[in-house]
Amino acid sequence: MSNVVNEDISRALDQRLVELQSLFETSKVLNSSLNLRTILDNLLLTPMGRMMVSRGMVIIHDAGEEYKVEIVKGLDRDLIGRKILIEEPVNTPQRREALKPENSFFKSFLDKIEIDLLLPIESTKRVVGFMCLGNKVGKIEFNDNEIDFLSSLTNIAATSIENALMFKELEVLNRRLDKKIQELNTLFDISKELNSTLKPEKVLNLLIYAIMGEMITQKCLVFLKENDAFQLGMYKGPLLSTVEKKTLNRSGLLRSLKSVKTVIRLDDEDISRNLKILSKLGLKIAVPMRLQNETRGVIAIGEKITKADFKEDELEFLTTLGNQAMISLENARLFEETIEKQRMEDELEIARDIQRRLLPQRFPHLEQCEVYGLNIPSRQVGGDYFDVVQLKNDHIALIVADVSGKGVGASLLGASLQASIHSLQDFHTDIALMIKRVNNLIHSQTNYDKFITLFYAELDLNTLKLTSVNAGHNPPYHVGKDGKMRKLEAGGLLLGMMPDVDYESETVQLYKNDMVIMFTDGVTEAKNKGDHDYEEWRLETLIQQNTSPDIKTLIETIKASVYQFAAGEPQSDDVTLLGLKIK
Repeated sequence: MSNVVNEDISRALDQRLVELQSLFETSKVLNSSLNLRTILDNLLLTPMGRMMVSRGMVIIHDAGEEYKVEIVKGLDRDLIGRKILIEEPVNTPQRREALKPENSFFKSFLDKIEIDLLLPIESTKRVVGFMCLGNKVGKIEFNDNEIDFLSSLTNIAATSIENALMFKELEVLNRRLDKKIQELNTLFDISKELNSTLKPEKVLNLLIYAIMGEMITQKCLVFLKENDAFQLGMYKGPLLSTVEKKTLNRSGLLRSLKSVKTVIRLDDEDISRNLKILSKLGLKIAVPMRLQNETRGVIAIGEKITKADFKEDELEFLTTLGNQAMISLENARLFEETIEKQRMEDELEIARDIQRRLLPQRFPHLEQCEVYGLNIPSRQVGGDYFDVVQLKNDHIALIVADVSGKGVGASLLGASLQASIHSLQDFHTDIALMIKRVNNLIHSQTNYDKFITLFYAELDLNTLKLTSVNAGHNPPYHVGKDGKMRKLEAGGLLLGMMPDVDYESETVQLYKNDMVIMFTDGVTEAKNKGDHDYEEWRLETLIQQNTSPDIKTLIETIKASVYQFAAGEPQSDDVTLLGLKIK
């Protein structure tokens, strides 16, 4: 009897030894790999081969109460990847019929695929998953020793599976990181290309071709905001029909683009009716191009050639690329503005130089009278011009003019006026006829919107008679020795308005201490901070109160009064003054 007992004990010990040896060998295999598929294959094949199990699978925890089928043997492979809900936690080996009612959905799934035994794969932290086995061949159920063995096997496998899952997660993170690095390198390369030019059209070309290459699409267009309105900036893809071109320029669509603040999938039913127009044209995604928290452009792209959907990281890439391109476009715009500003500054400098050359560099020293004038340019270059010319017949000519407009055009017209007057002065004793000829010359050289106001006078140094013609200019003041003032107004139309205009002249006799004060409208229309004009009454009052000084002092006093009135306010017109005083 004792021999029989000893034999039973010996067989049991041998069985345990074999099981331990098997567990040890399986443990070595499981821990030799970090590949989840390899580990699960070995985990599942060991009991299926040892115990003649016909079917089995391993499910791994996915999220919440969900598990995912990772591997199957003897079952339909379509089950792989399927999500399974296990509402009530199971942390001990369970036969299918012993599952709690709370897991009825899980139980019915196991019934369908004829899985009879559920073995938790439990690490020290959590239940990683379950090994699920059908009955042995011949529908023989598992005995307690076999279940213990299988539990030991799943416990040994738990750490390996946990490590493999962590490794898999790290691999996913590494792939994402590699992709991000690749995207950053691509963005860096594209950004270098975008920033290598300051031409908006080239920036758009580079942007569109980069997008089409990266997203594998054949259709891409860019809308840009200009002067508070969107318009189609550039399109690449199949030729657009006339109807499609009109559609892309619809006011409703262009207005709706300002609402694009995040990536929009154009097949989304919740988007506005206007934006759905883009979807009808075969466009799938709209990406904002933002600058300083404002949508300044929108990229719209067609579907991929592969018909694949756009992933979130791709949309993030497009957003970053669009914003970078918007910065490049803004830099290009600012560069163009700088160039234009520099061009205008160069033009203004040329105009200022022309204007300076028109003005007298010195005033003649005469026994009979003194002459003094000044010109103070505004921020812009105007067309003010004054001159003092000694003529051959003991006469001096006094000229004050104001050319319409600003810049080089006005300066050139002023130079043309000066040349015309100088060419005719020595051939005419009748200044009214001379001004008529000058008018015809100016009219032939200018458009209808260009004209000149002119006051022209000649002083006979022998008789002190002043003969003048006023062609639409601010009437100068003649101040007699008695302090009385009169305006010199005889003349006619502005120069350049129409040809063959007749002009009148007037002659006044000047006496000792008589003065003639000539000026342009930059004096009387000088503005202060309240937007009020200096006006003629202030000028008249100032002249009447300052009849005794020499002419230079009076002109400088008028200038000081005008600038004191303006109190530093920038002026839009030149201040020009010319004075004559009889000694």
